[in-house]
Amino acid sequence: MRALFPLALLLLTGCAPATDPAQTDPVQTDPVQTASPRADSLRPDWGAHFERYGGVGTVVVLDALTRQRHIHNPERAAERFVPASTFKIYNSLVALETGVVPDVDSVFAWDGVDRGIEAWNRDHSIRTGIAASAVWLYQELARRIGAEGYHAAFAREPYGNNVVGDSLTTFWLGQGLTISADEQVAFVDRLRRGELAFRPEVQAAVREILLLEGSDAHRLYGKTGWDWVGDERANEIGWIVGWIERGDGAWVYALNVTPEAAGFDMQAARLGVLHAVLADLGLRPAHGAR
Repeated sequence: MRALFPLALLLLTGCAPATDPAQTDPVQTDPVQTASPRADSLRPDWGAHFERYGGVGTVVVLDALTRQRHIHNPERAAERFVPASTFKIYNSLVALETGVVPDVDSVFAWDGVDRGIEAWNRDHSIRTGIAASAVWLYQELARRIGAEGYHAAFAREPYGNNVVGDSLTTFWLGQGLTISADEQVAFVDRLRRGELAFRPEVQAAVREILLLEGSDAHRLYGKTGWDWVGDERANEIGWIVGWIERGDGAWVYALNVTPEAAGFDMQAARLGVLHAVLADLGLRPAHGAR
């Protein structure tokens, strides 16, 4: 029995209202980059942030200007895991690119099945569905896209191991598809820059609906994921991926975490570790301040 409890229910309810992405979400153009990337900065000290929540994991933060990566646990950063709901970013791109859905605000009717999460039990568009991380919506999109649609998309724009597997509606939920934190950062950075193999307007629309929080000092974009198999939550994995923009640049991140201690709280851990890491880098205020 698979259980899915997305952090997006708590994080994304304050997404920006529908607007014209071409006007509100310009492609991030970075200042002149250094001739070659700086060497990776290894951050074993960030292990304390994971330990504080009773988990183990990895986090990669890419400085878009210098191309330097700040990494905790580089071995794990290269290891592929189930993407869970972070795949909704790619799924949204494919659905819009193929015309399965014309825009992020087109509404799909709820089928009336109660899946145990109140925020799912209503009609949804991609905009509201990615905010609520409504699995049923993206399963419906997957049926309409079809296996061949995903194969064609992966051939044009690779994602992790590119495996669709035998289950069209669960292949990103432990049924074949896997991706590493290193690969997530590379993918998200290309989305941020508008360099994926999807139409510019499609990438702009998806960037807009990933906004988590904004202030005069920064704009934080992201998507969470959470998945496990079995009642004992074996092989549990939680994700948050995205980027933060400031007046002095942009930084792309990917974080995944697995529980190690009793009482582990995935919702608190993902966002708590991310905020601590960004604060350490001077990119976001500490202690949850915005």
